[in-house]
Amino acid sequence: MNNPSTFPLLHLPMLAIKEVLSEVTPLDLINFSMVSLKTRLIARHFSKQPPISKYDLILVINEPLGVQIFHGEVLYEYEILSYKTENLGRLREENEIMKYTKYSEDKVTEFKKYVEYAMEVFNWPVDQLYIDFDDLKDQNHSIIDWLKFRVRSTKHCSLFGNRVSDDYVSYFLENVQVHRHLHLGSTMSDNFQLKVPKIIEDLKICKSNFITFDQLSSFNCVSIHLSQTSISDMELNQFFKNWMTSKSNQNLQDLFIGIKDLESLETIFDLPHEVVDPGTVRTLHRGNHPIPVAGGIDIKRDDGTVATCYTQVCIGSLYLAMLVHLNF
Repeated sequence: MNNPSTFPLLHLPMLAIKEVLSEVTPLDLINFSMVSLKTRLIARHFSKQPPISKYDLILVINEPLGVQIFHGEVLYEYEILSYKTENLGRLREENEIMKYTKYSEDKVTEFKKYVEYAMEVFNWPVDQLYIDFDDLKDQNHSIIDWLKFRVRSTKHCSLFGNRVSDDYVSYFLENVQVHRHLHLGSTMSDNFQLKVPKIIEDLKICKSNFITFDQLSSFNCVSIHLSQTSISDMELNQFFKNWMTSKSNQNLQDLFIGIKDLESLETIFDLPHEVVDPGTVRTLHRGNHPIPVAGGIDIKRDDGTVATCYTQVCIGSLYLAMLVHLNF
């Protein structure tokens, strides 16, 4: 008598197999491909067709290590621990993420093998990368070396660390290409010189006290978000003057930077500008997201491009925002 708990998947027509594999979770799909050479070849074949071909990898390099994959609106994660817990070997929901946890005595090697296998068999790119330099500090350089040769590039990257991370951040940016978004949450020394690759469009720095006027002026990004900096009101005034005369930051469409107080605006906007009536509400854009702005201060670049500046309080701090008027 046949085992009623088994299902003869490989005996089905290829079209039916495709439908089944399109519905299973990414983690089950990887497990299926590991059963035999035949299942691996089948999985590789269908990985070239949607929806499987649309999957991306999200690498979480901290404690614990994890590989995340979106399946529709649901995020799945393969989590690797160096210690045993009651959650090992079962799928569970945690913080709106469906997690499968595995124990490994060598979690970094296990993590690398899993990522390499998913990239090789399914050709899934690494879309997002999160690294905490504090958690694996003894292996940061070797992990970056591995990323350089195996992953090579990613669209979105977030770097964290409470310890001073100058060496790790520089080494990472020299060896791994970030194509679109860089979020720097690491602690940097006061004299750190951040060299942002020109291909990065969006730059967000949480601990940005080390950023100087010259560094800000050198960033070729579309969007720049900084918290408190050492940049003075006079330097911000010069920054806007340089933008208005097309001397720097010509790609900039979205600036968000911490300032001391409202009195700073008098110095910052000691330049040609127009104060907009607070009762006038206009819809501007941060990327593709519409932002309603009441009033503000308009400045104009020498090519006719207009930007609106306004203040905003965020988590108890005062920020100055600039949004360039875009045509949609």
